[in-house]
Amino acid sequence: MPGYNPGMNDDHETLARDVLALQDRADARPSLEPVTIGMGGAAVFRVTHGAPRFVKVATGPAATALRDEIARTQWLAGHGVAVPRILRVEDRGNGIAMLMAAIAGQPADVSTLSTPRLVEALAKALARLHALPPDACPFDETLATRLERAADAVNAGDVDPAEFDPRNRNVAPADLLRRLQNGQPRDDIVVLHGDATLGNIIIGDDGAPGFIDCGNAGRGDRYTDLALLHADIVEHRGEEAGAQFLEAYGAGDFDTAKARYCLDLYELF
Repeated sequence: MPGYNPGMNDDHETLARDVLALQDRADARPSLEPVTIGMGGAAVFRVTHGAPRFVKVATGPAATALRDEIARTQWLAGHGVAVPRILRVEDRGNGIAMLMAAIAGQPADVSTLSTPRLVEALAKALARLHALPPDACPFDETLATRLERAADAVNAGDVDPAEFDPRNRNVAPADLLRRLQNGQPRDDIVVLHGDATLGNIIIGDDGAPGFIDCGNAGRGDRYTDLALLHADIVEHRGEEAGAQFLEAYGAGDFDTAKARYCLDLYELF
């Protein structure tokens, strides 16, 4: 989930500069700008010279998650999904850096496209992703797996209820988790993004979409993506836009109860 990354440190910047210098051998002091929108314990830097690029870096326990993101991003790229092209990876055991080409365009939450064009592009992008053969995908993002991950976060005290949606404002994380565990619906398995917010979808001026932050991509329930993206569209563009999105995706029988379940599960990430 997006937010300021307080874990950015000198080790992150050193590794980011090293991986960029290895790629741009003529530039001994590459120019980097910290990005304040990131995921988990990873640090993200924008390269401010040359072609538009980003470096994502993680050290310690967060390095495992970044290795997983790299593997999932590469799998999606190999199946025709528009994701950042990975230019170089520098893995030093205790830290890892990924240099990637930027996807041309703007995050969908700040896109200047008209609402009809935007929701059409988002719906088609998500539908194409969900049409990939799930049996070929080696990454497990089923509801059971995500519930286990949520339980780990709750037990570790990593869930802040102050960040909950107003509908869960007075609910303790452990109580929300218990409710979700007792009401788990059946999975409708597709290949999903796993964190399908508007900020994680880049829209080009021509309407071409691409996905970023793919560390939770895998086999899972389509409503993990569908509910989250629909809710984000409604928040940014209104109820009518949300309805247009569902129609363009082909979700005329949208299951509001299941969508609410997946949104509540997302609270624990």
